Amino acid sequence: MRSGPAPDGSGRGGPRGAFHRVGLAVALVVVAAGCTRPTGEPTRAPGGAPVTVFGQPAPGGTGALEAISCSSAERCWAVGTVPADAAGATAGGGPSAVVLDSTDDGGVTWTKHEVTVANPMELGDISCSDKKHCTAVGAISGSSQLLAAVLETADGGRTWRSIDAPSDAVDLVGVDCFTADQCITLATDGGSYWTATTTDGGAVWQRGGGLPGGFNGPSNITCPTAQTCMVAGYTSLTPGKGSGAVATTVDGGNDWTLSDVPQGIGLLHGISCPTTTHCVAVGTMSTTATDVTLGKGSILTSDDGGQTWAPVPAPPGIDDAFSVSCPSVHACAAVGTVWTPTNPPTPIGGVVTSADGGTVWATPRAQYIPVGLVSIDCAVPTSCVAVGNDVAARVNLPVPPAHTHRSTTSQ
Repeated sequence: MRSGPAPDGSGRGGPRGAFHRVGLAVALVVVAAGCTRPTGEPTRAPGGAPVTVFGQPAPGGTGALEAISCSSAERCWAVGTVPADAAGATAGGGPSAVVLDSTDDGGVTWTKHEVTVANPMELGDISCSDKKHCTAVGAISGSSQLLAAVLETADGGRTWRSIDAPSDAVDLVGVDCFTADQCITLATDGGSYWTATTTDGGAVWQRGGGLPGGFNGPSNITCPTAQTCMVAGYTSLTPGKGSGAVATTVDGGNDWTLSDVPQGIGLLHGISCPTTTHCVAVGTMSTTATDVTLGKGSILTSDDGGQTWAPVPAPPGIDDAFSVSCPSVHACAAVGTVWTPTNPPTPIGGVVTSADGGTVWATPRAQYIPVGLVSIDCAVPTSCVAVGNDVAARVNLPVPPAHTHRSTTSQ
């Protein structure tokens, strides 16, 4: 999600918008934090533990990567925003006015794609229903009007075309596509959030229901089925403060209700559901909604399709979790930031993994994640690809213990 005025007037366009304001400070302490640019791919880190997270710089010309979608273990697309120094140069549109990066080998190598558009776009989410069809959403940034933006491809990314966004939307903060033609998007007019659906590849968008009153901070939408979807965020009773919240629909976005989230949970940022009943949500214990502040990570699980949630212990490897992906009932990975013990404390990238469906988490050894990661997608139970700021990373997932069993029904 892009930074900018939030509907609650907090000035925070979502968890990622606030985080990117500290991106430059993070980059300046890479050496102090002990991170260097990768020169190879060691099989073991100091201390003998194997390295299972491999980070690398994003392609040149990438400003800040905001989201990733993988149609297979090898094929992924990442979207984001152009570098700040390039925004003005592309105000009239042009090949560099959109950030679309892809990989065909699971994140080992990346390609930046040149796409010509009428106005620069800040893309905040993408969903690929298969290897040929992807839909990216966000906002137009080079126009005097506030307008939402939609880009789609039907040929595996060889060509992209801009299509009409849902009417009245100034930004689209999330999208989930079930087929090449059927998608649901989360839209805002700057004062509220609602969903819109299409069954013809975006030719027509049908407006759905609005998120519950007072719900803020969403950055994506997660749908275990075409009828059941969830959005993580927060509700606010005090300006600048928020309590973790999850909005759920069971009728394809027409009606939304708040789920039962324990008190004391801070802002929630992401949800993943490997089955129709089991889900994992991540965020932070911090309740500050106007900036990124020092806090501990927050992880919740649900076994009733997101209706009720219970906290589980978060590992020290993540302090502000932005995204989670669970490709199976056992395997999960979450990404975000971890605060280094410097003066002042500084956030760098954090990754944690689970082999039991999100109850117990571990912090893997990582190479080169000097800045926060904000999105992760695991197309298979053995590996994931994550992005954030100007970094992309590959994550190898642990093998589940032989005795691990979870009695849930896959979608």
